[in-house]
Amino acid sequence: MEKELSNVKSTYTVLDLFKTPVMCKTACCTMLVWFSTSFAYYGLATDLQGFGVDIYLIQVIFGAVDIPAKFVGILSLSYMGRRFTQGASLILAGSIVIINNFVPHDLTTLRTSLAVVGKGCLANAFSCCYLYSGELYPTVVRQTAMGLVTTMARLGAMIAPVVKMIGDSVSFLPMVIYGGMALFTGTLTFLLRETLNTPLPDTIEDVEGSG
Repeated sequence: MEKELSNVKSTYTVLDLFKTPVMCKTACCTMLVWFSTSFAYYGLATDLQGFGVDIYLIQVIFGAVDIPAKFVGILSLSYMGRRFTQGASLILAGSIVIINNFVPHDLTTLRTSLAVVGKGCLANAFSCCYLYSGELYPTVVRQTAMGLVTTMARLGAMIAPVVKMIGDSVSFLPMVIYGGMALFTGTLTFLLRETLNTPLPDTIEDVEGSG
């Protein structure tokens, strides 16, 4: 009861996310994960006309792939864990985006198929972000942290079209950047702790103790 009362009396700010080692690592990693997921997701979505397929058809396919992707995500989150699902989704998406960038343009079916799989992986990663990030942070700063990481996602969405403009000078560079960011942060995810079947932390001390 004394512990609960002390938590109620304390006030926390966004700075508390960076004052202790484990919290700082968690905050930095999740910020980058949210940024790159949104960055790659919207970067891929803005290049629909580059696949040589009817733009309306590819829009329908890109939207429909989210449904099976999220079902696969549910199974993976439940049985393989949050960290693996988050990291594997980003690494797979990043790899596909980079590989697809160097597939000949006349192979439209292959390029479209790879792009759809990559988009599905990013949709899965996005769904995982919400669940995984919420479980990583303690109750006292959970909403503050979620506000911070979702802001990073919006920042990624804003920067993605700007990076796309680089393609006017170097055609392959935007997709390499999108895929490279996803690969990097997917690897970074494995620095975080697994939260499957573990109790949610209530205080910053709980997170530091489990770090």
